[in-house]
Amino acid sequence: DLMQNQVVRWQHKYYAPLLLIMSFGLPMAIAGYGWNDWRGGFVYPGVIRLLVLQHATWCTNSLAHYIGHHTFDDRHTPRDHFITAFITSGEGYHNYHHQFPMDYRNGTKWYHYDLTKWAIYVSAKLGLASHLRMFPDNEIKKAQFAMDLKKLKKAQDGIAWPLKYTELPVLTWEAFQEESMTRPLVLIAGFIHDVSLFIEEHPGGRSLLAGQIGKDATSSFFGGVYDHSNAAHNLLSNMRVGVLECGVEVISEKSLALSERLRILNVAERKALAT
Repeated sequence: DLMQNQVVRWQHKYYAPLLLIMSFGLPMAIAGYGWNDWRGGFVYPGVIRLLVLQHATWCTNSLAHYIGHHTFDDRHTPRDHFITAFITSGEGYHNYHHQFPMDYRNGTKWYHYDLTKWAIYVSAKLGLASHLRMFPDNEIKKAQFAMDLKKLKKAQDGIAWPLKYTELPVLTWEAFQEESMTRPLVLIAGFIHDVSLFIEEHPGGRSLLAGQIGKDATSSFFGGVYDHSNAAHNLLSNMRVGVLECGVEVISEKSLALSERLRILNVAERKALAT
């Protein structure tokens, strides 16, 4: 299609002389005939302009792969960053460009600095461009969501989580009672908790928690005395030392901390949980 365009064919044929004339000849002529500064016309709008322009252009293949975020994919080096966009006049959302190369945009948001996007959009409104291609918005959100999940999974793996109930020893009610004689154990929602490191720090006072040792404190924990916060659920979950026999035939969602209910599992972890 391009080779059938007469203007493109003419530019291609006379590329070398046009390069010299437009890069150096025209700036020198304007400065020379305008205010008798031929040297200045060669140096400033010629050499220095080209130097800055070339470095800014090639930042697309250097800076755009060095600073910023892997917004949509991290298998390769392109990144998104507004500083790169400013330096390169809109090529800073390079991760998006590599992930969705058919899209005429680099920055999808209206405020993303992307001069080419704006120029093409205005041209389309003026009838000078047509068939603007955009990747489906749902797939763009899906790619970004996957990267957000990956970041959350990395953060999640840096947190100490309680043992799964299948990894905890099962105790009878009698064994639970006997163990409670030697250490402060409290039963809540079928889980047996060792509160020895927390009993002195309990916000309601030591005596309130001590009164639940060797007992089922489920109703007290879930609103009978106080409806505990997510932070309390998280803290309590790491105190689990056992499961009451016949006490957790089906784990109630309410008995698990919110952070546990929302945990992210990869394929290997899901398989291990299933077995």
